[in-house]
Amino acid sequence: MDDTVNAQGVNQANQTNQADQLGHSHQNTQAIKAAQADQSTKDTPAHSTDPSKQTVPIRCEGVAAVLMKKYLDQYHVLMLKRAGRMLHNEWCYIGGGIEYGEKAWEAALREIREETGITEVRLYSSNQFEQFYSPTEDYIYMAPVFVGYVREDQPVQLNHEHSEHRWMTFEEAKQHAALPGIDDILDFVEKHFAKKAPSKWLKINGD
Repeated sequence: MDDTVNAQGVNQANQTNQADQLGHSHQNTQAIKAAQADQSTKDTPAHSTDPSKQTVPIRCEGVAAVLMKKYLDQYHVLMLKRAGRMLHNEWCYIGGGIEYGEKAWEAALREIREETGITEVRLYSSNQFEQFYSPTEDYIYMAPVFVGYVREDQPVQLNHEHSEHRWMTFEEAKQHAALPGIDDILDFVEKHFAKKAPSKWLKINGD
């Protein structure tokens, strides 16, 4: 997660090619043209079918990931302290942009690896989304949230984006959350992934 893209509501988001959102449609010429046309109007005001009204664009260009591990029979959440300009010294979980050609869950695994050094993750879709409105650019940033289970003995190796990490209880993590809404996501993750076994239909990888 760089200083212009993060799942905790950073105002600036990378401009990603919409062809990937059409299911790797770079292999399909017509789909590419459609995606390029969409990209060309991406930053222009969107309008509803009612000519007197205007809609707010939605950009889904990033992901968030909540990592958990069990310690003394209780799940803890990995929280990272931001070192960059955006959200400086705030505690966040993992997040970042989706690169060209990636699926959202692939981006989540890559961001986990880059930000924590952790490579063994049992990953699930949480069926939740982070949302943030950017008043300067007048768009809604949205990011799917993933949940990852890691082994208790896996070490964390931070990159330059964060200065500190801590495995917190869910209550501690909610108290340290950088922005409103993150505590709601943590509540949801605790209920559906910590206090009970997650649905098998949300599983992405791992045993």
